[in-house]
Amino acid sequence: MESYTIIDNNIWEDHNIKGHEKLVLIYLVRNFNVNYGYSFPTREQIQEATGISKDTLNKVLNSLEEKGYITRSKREGKAGRNNIYYINKYLVGQETSSQASTKPNTDNKSNNKKKQATEPQGDLNYKLGYIETSVNFTRDFRDTELEELKEVDMKIIEGVCAKIDTSEAISPFIFLLDLQKYKRGIN
Repeated sequence: MESYTIIDNNIWEDHNIKGHEKLVLIYLVRNFNVNYGYSFPTREQIQEATGISKDTLNKVLNSLEEKGYITRSKREGKAGRNNIYYINKYLVGQETSSQASTKPNTDNKSNNKKKQATEPQGDLNYKLGYIETSVNFTRDFRDTELEELKEVDMKIIEGVCAKIDTSEAISPFIFLLDLQKYKRGIN
C-alpha cells in the first residue's frame, strides 16, 4: 500500500532553514502522529532515514528548535526515553491551531516544557499527550478519570499544567482535583 506525506509548499521558499534542516523537518512532518499531536521517531531512525551523522543531527535539531520550527520534549515510554517533536511550521491541516504558526518563534528555548495546542480542543488523545508531556504521573489515568477529562476545556488544562511543579510525579486523581480547583478559581 502506498502512502503520501502532505507538506506546505512554502517550505521551499523559506530561506531561514537550509538543506539538512529542511530534510529533518520534512522527516518529522512525515512521522507526525495526529492522535498524539507530535512526532516521536528516535534519533537513530532520523539518522537512518536522512543519512545524517549523529553530530550533524544534534546541530540540526538544536537549530530547528532555536529558530522555532520545532519544540522538543522528553517522553517516557515502555521502551525507555526518547524525544517528542512538536512541529510549529509546515504541518498541513494545522494552520488554524495555536501551535502551527505562520512565523517561527525566534525566542523559543530548549528547556520549555509547556507545549502549545496542536489538535482540536475536544480531542482526548491530544489532551492526554499535552498533559503527559507537561506533568509526571505516578500511574495511568483510569477510565472514569478519562471521562472527566473529556469534559474539561483545553485552556483550563493548560493553566493547571503551567502551575504544577514538574519535579515530582503526581497521581491523575490529584491532577483532576487541581483542574476542579482551577475551574472554581481556587489556587
